[in-house]
Amino acid sequence: MESAPFPAAAVVRARRQLLGIGLETLAAEAGLSVELLQALERGDFDPRSLHQKARSVLEKRLDITL
Repeated sequence: MESAPFPAAAVVRARRQLLGIGLETLAAEAGLSVELLQALERGDFDPRSLHQKARSVLEKRLDITL
């Protein structure tokens, strides 16, 4: 089994689902496309590459540190 390049990013999906936040809702709030947020949740995109506003929104809404 191959692991994702950024496995810690998978926490985003788990927290989003736990808190009942929809994918489209969170993407819109963070100013991201749904496709980019899905890639981040799969671990295919480095969350450190996000613009500061998007990181801040994700961290605040999901109560995590990216």
